[in-house]
Amino acid sequence: MKSQGMEPIFIIGTERSGTNLLRLILNSHPGIAIPHPPHIMKNFSGLEPLYGDLNTDPRFRRLIRDVVTMVELHPYPWEVKLDRERIFRQAAERNLINVFFAIYDQYLQSARKKRWGCKSTFMIYHMDSILRYYPRAKFLYMVRDGRDVAASAKKSIFNRYCVYYTARLWKKEQRIGISWMSKLPDDRIHLVKYESLLNDPKGTVESLCGFLDEPFEAAMLDFSATQEAKKSASISASWKNTSKPILKDNAGKYKHELTGREIGLFEAIAGPELEHFSYPLTKPLNGGGGRVPGFKTGYLLEEALLMLKAQSRHLLTDKNSFLRFRKYWFLKMVRIARMIK
Repeated sequence: MKSQGMEPIFIIGTERSGTNLLRLILNSHPGIAIPHPPHIMKNFSGLEPLYGDLNTDPRFRRLIRDVVTMVELHPYPWEVKLDRERIFRQAAERNLINVFFAIYDQYLQSARKKRWGCKSTFMIYHMDSILRYYPRAKFLYMVRDGRDVAASAKKSIFNRYCVYYTARLWKKEQRIGISWMSKLPDDRIHLVKYESLLNDPKGTVESLCGFLDEPFEAAMLDFSATQEAKKSASISASWKNTSKPILKDNAGKYKHELTGREIGLFEAIAGPELEHFSYPLTKPLNGGGGRVPGFKTGYLLEEALLMLKAQSRHLLTDKNSFLRFRKYWFLKMVRIARMIK
């Protein structure tokens, strides 16, 4: 069990839910450091078994080397030089999540703050492991109307594209989040609704600061003026709004960005979860769920076409396009190398 330092903060939920905004707000606090996530657990949890017995020094060092190399290839560069040997020495146990913890500990030291946080929403799948080592960890569960998530996802490059797949993912991750909300005490997990952050920024941030046992700082609401926010907006069109003040009208956009068919499809798949968070449906559900229209092959084709469209657009406009592909192929080569050994 890890106990040194203050308990870390984990922003969990679903991508395109305003978690980049929340990261920048929290990172503006003088005591909290939350880097843009290289998604260590997402990218390596499936690879970890391929390294074999990590109690063997060369195998554990190989895992550390590959994870650190991926962080160094992250298309949102970290301004810190990671010490591989220090990670080897300081990992509380020989497994991936302790490599992850040791890397964030080093980032914290570089940032010269007292507490680190992680914005990889995919950590919602690893909460049991987190709590094993940090039983007092704090979780900020961020929720946004899933239909707005789907509208945003169609134009981004960091997620699924077709509403069918976005709705299924959103439903799955909200079910996990709702389950943890029922299992953890109120001082361990805190619900942050994106719409509340838009409508009442000061009240929402003050509330989450109270949950984190941190003093509210006015600078948190001036996050868009920070160098981190400007860096974020300059790297990818998907993050262009991060250098702007909170956009109060950035909710309900699905009403004119999704077709009626797409809205109905999302509600048919994830209607109960929308209702759980008090997002009104356009049509009432029949028996707790609607019939999902269409055929899977059609959704697969739509996914492929939307992906090509989004990737092509970002390839021409994003500064990090080359870095994204370099990281992608590095992970592919790591998988191949570990499978043949």
